[in-house]
Amino acid sequence: MLDVHLPHKVHGFWEFLLHLFTISVGLLIAVQIESFVEWRHHLHLAEEARMELRAEIENNLKQLKEHLPEVKMFRQRNDTDLAILRLIQQHQKVPKEQLRQFGVSTGSVSLSDTAWKTAQTTGALAYMPYGEAEEYAGIYKAQSRLLVVEEKPAEEFSTMMGLMAKFNSHRGEFDKLTAEQASDYAEILGRMRLQMAEADTELQNTIEKSSAFLEHRKARAELETNVN
Repeated sequence: MLDVHLPHKVHGFWEFLLHLFTISVGLLIAVQIESFVEWRHHLHLAEEARMELRAEIENNLKQLKEHLPEVKMFRQRNDTDLAILRLIQQHQKVPKEQLRQFGVSTGSVSLSDTAWKTAQTTGALAYMPYGEAEEYAGIYKAQSRLLVVEEKPAEEFSTMMGLMAKFNSHRGEFDKLTAEQASDYAEILGRMRLQMAEADTELQNTIEKSSAFLEHRKARAELETNVN
């Protein structure tokens, strides 16, 4: 807070103008100094946010890349399970060894958004160029979309476990299923197949966005879901 004191007794109009000019210049300098200090603070806040965001994006990208083979495995296992169920639906005998391969599974990646939430809370994004802030927003939006998509197979997995309890069926004992029961399982796995394909696409798009940012290049066009 600026504290302005009146001058001592003023002698004449010109001396009054001189004092007024001196006070005005002093106030202007003080305001400029205060603005400079505030600007430096905002600059530091934005730079600190950049460092934290970059570190978080790098760590998340590592998790995303490690998750790629898991998603591939989930999709392959899903196809294997569906093939077994089709044989049962067709009243064909399924070898015990093949039945033991039945193994419904799913999973999701764990990503952090602490730095992103902190940057929003502190207002650091407001002190960055619009294009830069928009790029961060795009990356974290892609991550959020991926996490939402990966929740769907997990919900279907719970339904599958419920059917297993209802039909009293366990891995390796699916030869006891009726064709109708196999159809119930296949319906769930069919939905999971589509959801896993969508999750795979979202995963690859999220990796591309993060990689492009860290490599200082423009991200390639987003992939579309391929269910095959």
